[in-house]
Amino acid sequence: MACLSKFFLFFIPLLGFQYLIAQDDLLNVISQDSTQKKEKEYVSATWKSVRLGNTQTTETVKKNHLEYRILHRFGNLANSNLTFNQVAHTFFGLDNASDIRFSFDYGITEKLSVGVGRSRIMELFDFSAKYTVLRQTKDFKMPVTVTIFTTLGYSGVSTSRLYAEVPNKDFDTRESHRLSYFTQALVASKINKRLSVQLMPSWFHRNFIVQQQNPNNKKFDGNNYLILGAAARFKLTDRITVFSDYFYSLHPFYQNHPNRKNPLSMGFEIETGGHVFTLNFANNPAISELNYFTTTQDSWAKSQIKFSFCISRTFSLEKFQKQ
Repeated sequence: MACLSKFFLFFIPLLGFQYLIAQDDLLNVISQDSTQKKEKEYVSATWKSVRLGNTQTTETVKKNHLEYRILHRFGNLANSNLTFNQVAHTFFGLDNASDIRFSFDYGITEKLSVGVGRSRIMELFDFSAKYTVLRQTKDFKMPVTVTIFTTLGYSGVSTSRLYAEVPNKDFDTRESHRLSYFTQALVASKINKRLSVQLMPSWFHRNFIVQQQNPNNKKFDGNNYLILGAAARFKLTDRITVFSDYFYSLHPFYQNHPNRKNPLSMGFEIETGGHVFTLNFANNPAISELNYFTTTQDSWAKSQIKFSFCISRTFSLEKFQKQ
């Protein structure tokens, strides 16, 4: 009995010590799990929609959702080269539609969406994909969201229009001349609940160009372009935001060119239930990325600003998927 008593006197404190160690280890595990969960808390709603005025955003269409979007851009609200009376006769540009685009985008997963659209300028059909590579975390351990956007364009214009500026056509007509490509990395950060910013390094390629020369620096046009863009959005209220986006072409042909300008857009977003209305002003007549980088000739400095609006509506297709 004496030996058994000594055993219990030794064993019971040891069990108590092990229990305290185990409890401490369990608390550490819980603490680590809690930390890991916090690291996986992602920022949401960096932007209100998948697009601002001219640029794409890091947002993608939700899984099993379909978004319909129609964009309408008018003529110049004003023009320093024209009299007030001349501009008024076009109802400040509203009589003239410079471009119209409608599109459908579908969310395959929460990170991947695909789309198709058609624009009036160059009778352009575009096919796009957008994929989110990284997502910003609330603790800023991952400070940015990175999304890749790419699109392929096909122009449906007649060959007489396609080659209209060619002085002497001494080459074969090719269907591939109608194609153009655009890819960009969208790098965005939601600084706080009101302010979001984004950088957009971009690459643009056209299969066919008419060789031209910049009269100021004697540089020739090219098939490939490197472009850098920036955008920002500020929330005035939960439903109304102001935004701006700008693109700068790094190609030498566009440097100090008298007839080529960089696209600049400013506007408002208004959310009403399932609709998002975008009202913006821009100097570029074209809406698609595959058009406006090479067709923008108007300038904000000359008041050559065009009013544009966009209406989008998102439909959930989840119930159809279940059926």
